[in-house]
Amino acid sequence: MCEPEVTAVEVNQRDLVDKVLARYPEEFTVFRELLQNADDAGAKNFNIVFESPRGRASNGTTPGLNSAKVFKWVVKNDGVQFEPADWKRLTKIAEGNPDERKIGAFGLFVKKEECDCDKWTVIEMELKQESTIPRIFELTRFLVTSVTFLTRVEHVEIFLDDTKLSHLTKTRKKASQSIAISQHMNRKSRDGTMTIDSVELMSQEVNVIFFGDTLIGGPKTLAARAEPEEGGNPAKFKNFFSMEKTPKSNGITAAPKIAAAASETSSSESSVQFSAKCSIYSAKVTVSAKPNLEKGLESATKKKLPKDFPFEMVFFSKDEHDKQSQEEAGFGSVFRGPQGFCPQLEAPHPPRIFIGQSTAQTTGMACHMSGRFISTVERGSIDLANGHVSKWNEELLYVGGFLARIAYDSEMNKVKDAWSTPSKQNAEQLELALYAMKSFVFHPSTPDPKVSQIIKDAFYACSESDKFPFISDQGIRYTKDIRLYNHQFAHFMRTPVFPTELRPILTSMTLPKHLQIGPYTFRDVVKELDSRWLSESEMTACLRWWSTSLGSRSPLDEQQKRCRDELLKVGKTHSGGKEVRLSSISKFIDGRMLNIRRPDDPLPDDTIPPALIQMTFWIPEVFGWKEMSIIHWLRHLKNSPPDRAHDISHTPSFAQHVLGVLGNLWPSLDENSRSEVREILEDMNCIPTTISNVPYMKRPKEAYFSEADVFRDLPIVRQDLLDYGTDQALQYLGVQKRCDIETFISKAMSNDKWNAMDLARYLITSAQEHVTRVMGMEIFPCNNNERRHIKELFASTETNRALKLHVINCDYWDSNTQEALFLIRHGLHEYPSIEELIPIASSEDDHAARRAAFAFLCGPLYEPHLERQFDPSKFSTFAFIPGVRDGKICQIPHGEVFSDPNWKVLGFGHLSDQFSKKNIAKLKIRDRPTAEKLFQVLQSTPPKDPQIAKSWFKFLAEKGGKQSHSPGVFFFSAGEFERIAELKIVPVEVSSEQPQSSKSYEPVAPRECFLKSESYSEDHFYQRLFKFVDFGPSANAFLKACGVKERPECIDVLRVLLKCPKTFLKLAGDDHERYLTELRLIAVGHKSLPRKIHEEMRTASIFLGYRQGKGGIGRDGYSHEADEFELCKAEGVLVADDMESRRTFGDCIFIAPQEELLEKFYSEMKVKSLSSCIKYTVEPGKELLDARSARDLLNSIIDKIPIFLHEFDEPRFRDGMRLLRWHDDNQFFVRACRKLDVTKRLDFPNATNGLQGQKAHPTELSAETQSKDGLHVLWIKEPKADSYDVAAALCRLLFSTYKKNDVLSLMTILDTDVNVLKRRGYDVDRILSEYRENLEKAEHGENPCNGAPPGPVQASPQDASSESESTCDKPESVSKFTKFLHRFRKDPRLGQIKLSEIENSIEKVKNIMKEEGGDNDSHISNREQVGGGKKQKNVAYCDEKKVAKTDLEECEGQHVGQVKVWKRKGTVLGVPSREREAFGNIISNLATVFSINQTRCHVFYHGEDSNLMGFNRNDQIFFGLEHYIQNHKDAPAGKAYIDWQVHKILSFSIY
Repeated sequence: MCEPEVTAVEVNQRDLVDKVLARYPEEFTVFRELLQNADDAGAKNFNIVFESPRGRASNGTTPGLNSAKVFKWVVKNDGVQFEPADWKRLTKIAEGNPDERKIGAFGLFVKKEECDCDKWTVIEMELKQESTIPRIFELTRFLVTSVTFLTRVEHVEIFLDDTKLSHLTKTRKKASQSIAISQHMNRKSRDGTMTIDSVELMSQEVNVIFFGDTLIGGPKTLAARAEPEEGGNPAKFKNFFSMEKTPKSNGITAAPKIAAAASETSSSESSVQFSAKCSIYSAKVTVSAKPNLEKGLESATKKKLPKDFPFEMVFFSKDEHDKQSQEEAGFGSVFRGPQGFCPQLEAPHPPRIFIGQSTAQTTGMACHMSGRFISTVERGSIDLANGHVSKWNEELLYVGGFLARIAYDSEMNKVKDAWSTPSKQNAEQLELALYAMKSFVFHPSTPDPKVSQIIKDAFYACSESDKFPFISDQGIRYTKDIRLYNHQFAHFMRTPVFPTELRPILTSMTLPKHLQIGPYTFRDVVKELDSRWLSESEMTACLRWWSTSLGSRSPLDEQQKRCRDELLKVGKTHSGGKEVRLSSISKFIDGRMLNIRRPDDPLPDDTIPPALIQMTFWIPEVFGWKEMSIIHWLRHLKNSPPDRAHDISHTPSFAQHVLGVLGNLWPSLDENSRSEVREILEDMNCIPTTISNVPYMKRPKEAYFSEADVFRDLPIVRQDLLDYGTDQALQYLGVQKRCDIETFISKAMSNDKWNAMDLARYLITSAQEHVTRVMGMEIFPCNNNERRHIKELFASTETNRALKLHVINCDYWDSNTQEALFLIRHGLHEYPSIEELIPIASSEDDHAARRAAFAFLCGPLYEPHLERQFDPSKFSTFAFIPGVRDGKICQIPHGEVFSDPNWKVLGFGHLSDQFSKKNIAKLKIRDRPTAEKLFQVLQSTPPKDPQIAKSWFKFLAEKGGKQSHSPGVFFFSAGEFERIAELKIVPVEVSSEQPQSSKSYEPVAPRECFLKSESYSEDHFYQRLFKFVDFGPSANAFLKACGVKERPECIDVLRVLLKCPKTFLKLAGDDHERYLTELRLIAVGHKSLPRKIHEEMRTASIFLGYRQGKGGIGRDGYSHEADEFELCKAEGVLVADDMESRRTFGDCIFIAPQEELLEKFYSEMKVKSLSSCIKYTVEPGKELLDARSARDLLNSIIDKIPIFLHEFDEPRFRDGMRLLRWHDDNQFFVRACRKLDVTKRLDFPNATNGLQGQKAHPTELSAETQSKDGLHVLWIKEPKADSYDVAAALCRLLFSTYKKNDVLSLMTILDTDVNVLKRRGYDVDRILSEYRENLEKAEHGENPCNGAPPGPVQASPQDASSESESTCDKPESVSKFTKFLHRFRKDPRLGQIKLSEIENSIEKVKNIMKEEGGDNDSHISNREQVGGGKKQKNVAYCDEKKVAKTDLEECEGQHVGQVKVWKRKGTVLGVPSREREAFGNIISNLATVFSINQTRCHVFYHGEDSNLMGFNRNDQIFFGLEHYIQNHKDAPAGKAYIDWQVHKILSFSIY
């Protein structure tokens, strides 16, 4: 067995070094490591020189920094020179400096250094290839950060050849004394590995000078520069540290020479300087590691642990932070940006962990930290994953959190000391405090988030105290003394509160639970109340908080009572100038007494002032106090008056106030309380009285009410005391109301100078018999020194005196007093009624009284009476309104005067210009006459000539037909316009064949007139038929509303025609072509006409017919005798659909004009077709049995006739023909014969005696059918029947009437192969498939599809009737509607409703649908195209009336729910509001019943066409309001619902 080959493992050291260098994550890493080595070597100066090819050429030129190429980097320092051992370590990878005091003790960088003879260490690095010089600004910024925690290096300079580019200087000043560490601070780390012995605060300043154009590379520069071809960091090039190109001199150069040259160069150049200051918190840390930890770390680092080391943290003041931010906003700051020295709060480049130099690990806060951390291999972060190394780093991070807490406390204490007035906000110190707090907000660190979390935990855990300084509204306070803001406590607590606007900073700091700011507690309140006297407003807020917190109707529990007692025990304040201790309070004021007492009313000491319990509820339950009673208060006032001003026995005003309070509370007192009040006051002089206006204080039993003092000699209670409540109270206390009645009457009759108010005041409190006795006497003196009965007198007012009325005798009159109301109640007139005032206003004798009466009538007093009671019709004979008539000022009756002066054109009176609009409204004076009044004027005195008519009609049109005070309400209703349409008010010139000296006019009704139009010339036919007028655009608009049409319509022409057809033809000049023109107009529009007119048309001789005459060329184009024309009835004319028969029988029948429009019109008017009047007789010869031609023809018919019949609708077929089974020889077969005689004859009773008469005529037909008892035989003539004759015979069999195209179509289908038919577009397979399916359905009694015959076998009448009676077969719409009406069965307005009425209405409309149709065009139409193919619906509803899209306009603001309302454009008529609402509700209800969207339903008003029920357009349904008004307005609502629900069903059936 062979021995395995042993191969030695080799290491490519050069590649290994390259890979290690490539792991360094940041640019300029080489300079950082060399700078760290220089600091370890004790260097104070550190220089970087970039040598360029030009510099090497020594041609005296300085290359530009934008594109300067360099081939060598030279780094030098003035530290301790290398020892031989140092040189030896250069050849070994990963063997660092074993000195634990050096930063490199735990480092990984491999050194390559050389020493010069002048005690400068110089390192030359020749690049593999030339590269652009690094950006000096960025390199300098990197070096600024790199020197942050270096202990010895103070100066760093950068050169390009001999040119100095930048100079960095760092100065650190140590503090005079250490920062005292509080006893509550835990100096030991979590595992005791590290102990913080002391903390010092040092200041550090960094100054940077840039020379010349070295600012290229700054963040704000716009200069372009060339980049290296293979990347920007030559240190990462392969073989960067190659020794092969190192000069023989080992890189030793004359350093002093370079420095001198740089000094000479820089002295003549401009420079830019930057500076930054910071505070360095430095902690002295001693190490006391456990043996296993120490051993593990030595194994990992190959070095011993240091016994002690410094741990430092950088903190920038707010001023320095703002300064750098300002510089950064300008050109840019060398201290900001990536790897920047001065971080910005919450910015993209956060502070980092330093291990001598910066790592990629951030701290998560606003401070750099430097310590003896152990990094990962790539130095991107510190190692927190590998055993003992992780433990070491975590202990170090505890030191970082400890130092951060020291810094935070120090900075916050500085703010606290500077915030001199704690109770007053200081904006500057507030900003400083916020800056300090934000600096110590811990964000997630990167790349390892555990770093910031460990520091944060140590930050809060390093102190055992709960004294954590924080910001409040009173300066810096500990969080334990700060409370969260609560509006309930804000008005009486002085505890420091955290500002609500700073809630984000509180949230971001995430304080631990024991340091969090808490809410207010009950102990806080007790402490606050015990510490000071609260102000009145503060105590009010405190009591309100307490009542709100515990307020309810349920009693307090024991704990709540103890808290209440504790609160009341310490609470104290000042209110109303005296001390108030809550512990002595047992009563409070509430209810009515709180509202009527004065604020300065004296209160007992046990009653809390009301000012302290404002907006405080549930007082008895919350505080245990009782409501103070009026008795308690009166006893206090009697026994302990505070001063004379509040003594009810000596101060009338205060006594009056107390009695007023008593009077207000009197109704709420029970009998016992009232007795106690009387007992308290009965012996006190507490009643303020007057005797002849002299004041006295009297006991209650010594005082009288004022009504008893008719003769002014009694002590009467002051008048301002006598309200209802006080009156009752005083009377109960003993105040007297009256004296002897007989004495009073005697004095009243003997003295007529007394005041009637005194009498009333007395009688108010007298017995009813005394009142009746006095009021029945003529005892009252009036203004003419007479005594009259009370009912004959008026109130003593200036107005009544001006009206010369008898007024009562009194000094003053106030209708609101009790006395006045008493007199009025017993018959005194306060002012004349309208019935009394209007005769005075119409007086012709006393002009002053008349003017006063009218002014009084228009005054504010009568305004409500005029509105409610004034009926102008009652005063039609009183001329009391001043106005103008015929140009003169006069008094005019109400119904003959109007506010609009323009109505004088019709002879009415009007108001003067001085008449106010307000009085017009009060007196209900119209701005125009009523419609009835105008109707009377138009009827009685119509305009006599066109000039007057034009002015009248124009005026009425300009008024718009609307009442001025009621916009939207039409002056004339639709019915009134209908009445005017019948009045003869339009003057029309009378035409006369005899010449006359002057024109004469006759009045005609508007309905008989038409507006002149350029469409009709003077010699136009219509000029002889109709009367045309033109009074101008405005007047014409009014006439249109009255029924004058713009042009004659179909119905107008038809009415003239029906009146006398022969006269109509004569006026047309016996021109049948002119007649046909009008007949075509009728043919187009006849379907919108009423059914009654259709009946008249069928019985009138209005149908022009042509009969074949002698000589000439006929209308059919054939040579024969000339046609004759005559006016016939519908039964006397035929439609010529068979031209062969037309030629045969043309001399004995009148036929319709051969135009499609007129033929269709004649047919719709029940005119028969010629073919239907032709009867054929077939006499076949001997049948040829088994004739192949018959068999082939039968097969062809069976196979192809379904294709032909597929395009036809049911109405075209004869009865039973659509159900014919062509393959069944019991219903149809084909026979052949050699001889076939076919004759035809005319079966028409109205035929004339022509040459042909009605005899039979032979034909040359080669095919015809015979039918008998349901069997149909097609006879064909051998040897071959003509295909056209076969097709014509089949059409005669199938259809009651047919056209030539039908025959040709059938002939083509029968003669063409099926495959050819398919190529021509016939869907043969589908048609035949449907045909077979329908055959099967018919055999099983099912309904076949509409398109393919045959249909199902018809049911017997008995079966049909039984089905119709089955309630389960009712249509769903009928069922829904029946249920809907059932809900209103008790509503009498619906009337009696029967289900049969609903079904009859539906059947009625269905019959209309079978008869009528319409065009589907761009108009709003209610019909679809009739006739033609199967795709056209043969249904319709209502009338065909077309309304163009532009003919309707929407009525804004008149919608009924979601149902829009429209009207015809240009019409003067408005939409009647009451009918609109009623009809709209019907449509809305029906839409709900049938689940139809109401927005699809519309109501339109077409006042001139009541027959138009509705139409469809674009999936919308329009319902005619005028049809509803004429047919259902006064009918039971149930009838309207039935008719319109049928209309709605059919509306949707045609979609």
